[in-house]
Amino acid sequence: MKAIVFDLGITMKDVVERPINKDYVMVSPSLVLLTGIENAIYTGFLWVEPKRILGSTGIVKVRNAGIEVDKNIEGKKAIVLPYSKKYGGIGTEIDGILAENAVVPSDSLVILPNDYDVKYILYPFVSIGLQLRKIVRGFNVLIIGGGLVSYISALTLVGYANRIYLYNDEGYKVRLYGVEEVKDGGNWDIVFAGSMRSWIRILLQLGSKEGDILALPRFLNSWPSIIPTRLNVKFIEPIKMDGVFDYIEDEISDKLFNELIVSSDSLEASIPTPKPGVILNAEKIFMS
Repeated sequence: MKAIVFDLGITMKDVVERPINKDYVMVSPSLVLLTGIENAIYTGFLWVEPKRILGSTGIVKVRNAGIEVDKNIEGKKAIVLPYSKKYGGIGTEIDGILAENAVVPSDSLVILPNDYDVKYILYPFVSIGLQLRKIVRGFNVLIIGGGLVSYISALTLVGYANRIYLYNDEGYKVRLYGVEEVKDGGNWDIVFAGSMRSWIRILLQLGSKEGDILALPRFLNSWPSIIPTRLNVKFIEPIKMDGVFDYIEDEISDKLFNELIVSSDSLEASIPTPKPGVILNAEKIFMS
């Protein structure tokens, strides 16, 4: 089968179809969301094993379910989250969804309603932001990074955090109401590091203090390899939770969605991403 793999670069190759483990499902991808994870692999900030099938999140159709998985989900559309609590990072530590027939852990699936909107592809990032609300309520928070997890988290915290600062050194800028862009920090209590590139350097530069809270999105078990020991670290995983679909419907406008994400039918034009996210039409990619 055709798959997009990491092999001294990111390329399409013929690979052997993977077996379906007992708690896995076989899916066919419709739309795959390329984000900072794939950018980090492309630029070398994040190492993955050669021949790893990429694709960390997206909309898929469930084809077959393993023997320990509910067969009623076969034939349904689902979101694949970029992290499995049992097996680790999708498309990084284990094979991802950029294949004609991808095999992923069942605990990474969120079944979509029949009338789903393409904006639901942001589910993993919204789930992280909604969990962050419990940590930052009433505090000043500094968000580091210019990717989807940073922007969506900043958006969800408006009205919950006291003040929200965004430190973005990754080029593409999106202005959000209630979020202050900064270059040298501010009076913050909590840091959320949404960047794989430079968060340690920025933390040191901006003077984090003993016991400060550092919140990190959990997309891999093996990242980050270094964490400042003086900080109180909290990992936040993308998870299935109530309220995510409603938040996307009510708070993420078409205008904002189009500012953050562009669609593409070409792998070559999609990595590195020209915006925080690129929706790759996987059906067209694998049919060509």
